[in-house]
Amino acid sequence: MTAKRKIPPGATAAVDKYVEFHRFDPKQIGEFPESFVIPSRMYRAGTSKWVTYESSKVDPETLVRPRRPVSYIHEHDAGVTTYLSTAGGLDIDLERAEVPAAFRNTDALTRLGLCLGFCFVDSAGNKREARGTRPLPILYTVPSGKCLLVLEVHRERGVIHDVDVLAMMWGGGLGVFARGIDG
Repeated sequence: MTAKRKIPPGATAAVDKYVEFHRFDPKQIGEFPESFVIPSRMYRAGTSKWVTYESSKVDPETLVRPRRPVSYIHEHDAGVTTYLSTAGGLDIDLERAEVPAAFRNTDALTRLGLCLGFCFVDSAGNKREARGTRPLPILYTVPSGKCLLVLEVHRERGVIHDVDVLAMMWGGGLGVFARGIDG
């Protein structure tokens, strides 16, 4: 399967990842505002436990596309870390970490679905859960599938005018595949 519409330069790998994950072509290919950048530094929040998301992807076991989006929970394996764009509201000191260039310097991202929430364990051993509220943030991946991004997308009359990176997850064996998120 390949998208039958014109794919912007640099977006081919992101569209390919979309088709691999969802098992159908994207209905639309959008662009982020020129002001959107993936930060070069984030706060290391802790060990990733899980991420929940809602997607209309084809069920990898039955190969049936659902009529309505389905909620999924992915429990992370060892080595995956959650990073936050801000340390505000947390009662612990968080160290800053460099975002790998391979995740920052990407021409396009792949939308996986709406992010319902995520969980991590901080350095003090506290389990921290972030729950999405409407309008829900969106879960994306870089084309390699080795980094997840939780983005808050601000729209005005259907046009994206601002995007905030809320969280990122990477490390360990994290990957996005046809069977879903792994690692």
